[in-house]
Amino acid sequence: MNIWQNVIDQRYSGDTEEFQKDFDLAVLEGHLYAISWDDLNKASNTLPHFAQKGRELIESRLGYLPHDCVTLPFEPRLRMHVRAYEYGLISEFEFEQQANTVLKEIRNQDMRLNTCLTYDPHIYRKYYDTFVPYGYAVRERLSNFLGYIPDLKHSVVAELWLRDLVGRDDIRLPDWPTPADFKAITLIRYREILFEQGQTGADLSQLLR
Repeated sequence: MNIWQNVIDQRYSGDTEEFQKDFDLAVLEGHLYAISWDDLNKASNTLPHFAQKGRELIESRLGYLPHDCVTLPFEPRLRMHVRAYEYGLISEFEFEQQANTVLKEIRNQDMRLNTCLTYDPHIYRKYYDTFVPYGYAVRERLSNFLGYIPDLKHSVVAELWLRDLVGRDDIRLPDWPTPADFKAITLIRYREILFEQGQTGADLSQLLR
């Protein structure tokens, strides 16, 4: 018996179709999270001494730092805004406006896999099939931070993210929001606005912080 059949039998109860869907999604995500050489080269050579301040700005305003493949295409422009503000070339108001535009673009790019109005049914099956033992704790955690219980069509992927995290033996989440929580809440709020106002409304929506 090969290793894949072991995985299918042990984690998918022999359901080859469900395994294939998850496998295809993992391959897709692998491609999407690849970093292009052009983006890497441009980010390495554009105001590198402002790189740290730019990334700190991203993390402080989004509440988390997305994958490099998401941020790198936007970092050179963000660094230029930081430099212009620090050199007194633009006002604080202008800096906030310009930086917010870039930060929203980064947020929107990070949400790009979740702009569909209807997820594939196998995602919901995975949600219910893996609810125990972490499902209730994750849903309660998000509800406490949000102040309400989110609709599952908005939160299903965010909850699955957090379940994978809390299921790790080396991680214990504190009582206050972590970057992982901010990412999950960002996705939930983005999808809520997506359903209410459409793609344009979601893309223009305010950042959490």
